[in-house]
Amino acid sequence: MSRLLVPLLLSTVVVASAVAAPAEGPPSVERLAQLVAEDVRAQSPEAPVALHLSGASPEMRRAMGTLLASRLAALELGPMVLEAPSPEAAEALAREKGARALVRLTLSLQEGALHARGDVLGTWANFWSGRTPTRPASPAAVVTRSVEADAGTLALISVVPPPSSTGSVMPLAPVSGSRQVRLMGAVLVQLEQPPAALAAGDLDGDGRDEVAVLTHRAVSVYAADGRLLARRDIEGIPLSSTPPREPFGVVAVLPQPPRLAAWSAHFAHGEVLVLDKAQGALRPIGPLDTAPLGANERASFTPGRTTFAPEVRVGEGQLLSVPAPFVSASLAASQLLFVHPDGGGSLYPRATTPPIRMQGLGAGSALGDLDGDGRPELITTSPLLFPNPDFVRVHALTGDDPTAHSPLWQSTLPVGRALQVVTADLDLDHRREVLVGLWLPDGTGQVFLMRQGAP
Repeated sequence: MSRLLVPLLLSTVVVASAVAAPAEGPPSVERLAQLVAEDVRAQSPEAPVALHLSGASPEMRRAMGTLLASRLAALELGPMVLEAPSPEAAEALAREKGARALVRLTLSLQEGALHARGDVLGTWANFWSGRTPTRPASPAAVVTRSVEADAGTLALISVVPPPSSTGSVMPLAPVSGSRQVRLMGAVLVQLEQPPAALAAGDLDGDGRDEVAVLTHRAVSVYAADGRLLARRDIEGIPLSSTPPREPFGVVAVLPQPPRLAAWSAHFAHGEVLVLDKAQGALRPIGPLDTAPLGANERASFTPGRTTFAPEVRVGEGQLLSVPAPFVSASLAASQLLFVHPDGGGSLYPRATTPPIRMQGLGAGSALGDLDGDGRPELITTSPLLFPNPDFVRVHALTGDDPTAHSPLWQSTLPVGRALQVVTADLDLDHRREVLVGLWLPDGTGQVFLMRQGAP
């Protein structure tokens, strides 16, 4: 082989591989497109193959159409993506465009999984059938595939439609009064250990919140798309003389300047950290000897238990006596929520007012403005020790016990126990997302992201 021929062959291989490289998107959408493409190929359709997608959001349909068409093109099936008002209308349009086969898919997100359901059918019309558009015997198959959704998928599928020309907005969900809440969920982060504490806040000054997760061994910070930004092992800290049996602790984002406070109850003290995003590191700047619940609110652990003591410092020299030890706390505007081990809750409209007593709250409970109206909602989970399945409910704060009224929205979680819930502003849309810390049966954990979804 000549010296000239070798570089020519190498350049040809490089160009061919670049041309053949499939389009890229969120990993879960890519996996689903690949699985569907394999199912289509198994039916040996004749090119060209038409695609019609329905359900989900327009952004999700376009993304799936692009990725699936790319994979079918690599199989030399000559794909074309159709715009038709219904799957039934797509069949006639496919024949009109000269397609020999049609793939019809309906996309949906259910219990944290992205589903594609539909069929593959032949659209070649036999000349002898005359005006009657008969179908050939093959291809003819049902397509049913699903993959675990990720944060990128959730961002595509939960896009809210823009206002129409009349200025009205399509409703996001069944509503109670004027409140509109409908959440869609996907896994944001897979954890090797169950989460001991969860927090969200802007640690790098870009206006968007980062997600902080404390486990038994480390504290980690993640971006809004689930990418790991920094991690710090905490096993070098001296052990507590009275540790609890299960992972438990506190992590909080402190403002001005932004810092991360993290303390596992298994260790004698915690640490105050700063995020060095460029170096991918969490750098300690001092010890932590009180448990921060917010910017100024401080508590202490109950020795040997997974609870906080009922005395909370809410300001300089001001103590709040909560009715009982609590397993979690949440603050929004002037309101404070404390959840007790028996499933009861104490909601303070202000630290200086008597609490509203509630029942039926899970340890995973939080306050947050989910619908962007400036008023927080109550997000809570099952009060059972081992729920099967666990659930998330959203209640309006009405001035009395919110749980005495029907929830604005509720849904089951796909797997695991929800022991932490916080809200976050991940995309600057004035509506907070919900982050759920899940303990899984195999001893690992997840951070499950829930955000407002399109119809």
